Amino acid sequence: MKWLNNERGNAAIFMLWLLGIVAIIFVLTINIVKVYIVKEHSSLSAEQAALAGTAVLIENTAQAIENYERNPNYLLIRELHENELADGKPISALIEEKKNEYVNSGRDESAAYIEAANDILTKSRLNWNGFLKQELRRELSETKAGAEALVRSAVMNVINSNHARTEDTVISFSLDKWRVEVESTVRFESVSDNKYISRFIEDIPQKGYGPTLAYMENVYASGMSFPEIPEEESE
Repeated sequence: MKWLNNERGNAAIFMLWLLGIVAIIFVLTINIVKVYIVKEHSSLSAEQAALAGTAVLIENTAQAIENYERNPNYLLIRELHENELADGKPISALIEEKKNEYVNSGRDESAAYIEAANDILTKSRLNWNGFLKQELRRELSETKAGAEALVRSAVMNVINSNHARTEDTVISFSLDKWRVEVESTVRFESVSDNKYISRFIEDIPQKGYGPTLAYMENVYASGMSFPEIPEEESE
């Protein structure tokens, strides 16, 4: 009887030990899964922020083209230099046509517009027509620092809404890839059993990239000419 009681006691100790091991494994598993989730959250936040920043540049591009085409001098430029324009159509119409081609081939609207802008806003077209390039520079900023400042608000709004860390967020506009790049972090807090596994906190960094805006290189490039506009004849 005494032997049986010892066996029961040993079994109870063994079960407690086994349950402790299972609990530790369970906590470790939760932390591994949580690290993966936080990492994906950080990556998604940075990616969405970079896309939001890119959207600002695209909106300003469209605004610059609209400003240019509203300028009364634009009509005179087209009439006087139709052969040099070759296509004889407004820039917005050319981009819209090209965009529709990309949409019809399966691209989404935003990606199609970017590809169209890259195709139409060429270096030769912008350098020849200083009025258009001037408007684009005004709306998009002539410097890398200016472009980064332009998209900052949109980027930070996304970072905040995703509960990422604004203090760790770095925004840059790559002059190599011609895209918005965002690096940020999301804080990871481990689950602890308060005995064998210590609680720890770590900020997990990730980077997000917007699509390439190749035409921005042409906007930043030096050199532009302004087509001559005849002076109005006095009556």
